[in-house]
Amino acid sequence: MRLPALLAVLAPLVTLAGCVDDPTLGGTTEYVIGGTVTPEGDYPAVGALVYSFGAQSLAGCTGTLIAPTVVLTAAHCLDPAVTQGVMPTAFTFKHDTTGSTTPSIPIASSVKHEDFDINAGADASLFAFHDVGVVFLAQPVTDVEPMKMPTPTEAMSLAIGTDLELVGYGRTSDEDPNSTGVMFDARTKVIDLIDSEMRVSMGTPDPQNCHGDSGGPALATLGGGQRVVGIVSRSFESNACDNGGVDTRVDAYLTWIHGKVATGIPCGSGLSPACDDGEADDDSGCCSTGGAGSGSLLAGFAVAALLARRRRGDRATAR
Repeated sequence: MRLPALLAVLAPLVTLAGCVDDPTLGGTTEYVIGGTVTPEGDYPAVGALVYSFGAQSLAGCTGTLIAPTVVLTAAHCLDPAVTQGVMPTAFTFKHDTTGSTTPSIPIASSVKHEDFDINAGADASLFAFHDVGVVFLAQPVTDVEPMKMPTPTEAMSLAIGTDLELVGYGRTSDEDPNSTGVMFDARTKVIDLIDSEMRVSMGTPDPQNCHGDSGGPALATLGGGQRVVGIVSRSFESNACDNGGVDTRVDAYLTWIHGKVATGIPCGSGLSPACDDGEADDDSGCCSTGGAGSGSLLAGFAVAALLARRRRGDRATAR
């Protein structure tokens, strides 16, 4: 990964000033570039990670519910080196968080992939960046069905040209770098892929993700239905949100995810066997596999806009 791309995409790693002085982001003011406001009720398993600054709470990353108490997101959303020590404290399904992030569910703990290293990558476009993490909620979600992950067999059909749906709370307007926090969605395609990552969209004028969409899903219809196949990681060979993005492939990390999530992954999701005919899934995931338990514990598209919004709130308070 070239250093200029790293600094522009993961600006909070270097300086808060980078959160404001981003380059042109594709010539549109829509949150997911080329997207539209997501109607209430659509994508019910997708929500926002909430970061707290004293009494102020702001949506900073996107995530997907994959079990009643587990949200799938990007490792860099959970890495203090990227977030400058500010960690997510809650998760909300609200589509518009610009007024308030409540109601929200407290976060009990989180864990990022052990091999994630923000300084890794050299000059690679697609590589094993390990940008995957899970968040454990303090209480189960009982009124939303978790999004299923692809099984290894389903993932075999993921290919260049596969149709994708992008969902996130990110921003794209260089005229208003503080504009984040509303759920938008768009349609695009897989442009290229390796075992661990895929390039999503060609960028302008095609839809793509941007700051605040980090950790959010790329959804594809594979085999048994809609699956979360990608996790938003960073921009592709660009200092701006104009050349497509890079997603972590979920199927590449199924063993890791199941190793962290002991119960709750639904039948037929990831490595969980499908339920027998006539067998009902339950809140704990009737066919879940797992191991280590829940854990003790942009372009990283995440915290740049979040920290910029924090400064905006600070200025409003000062006035």
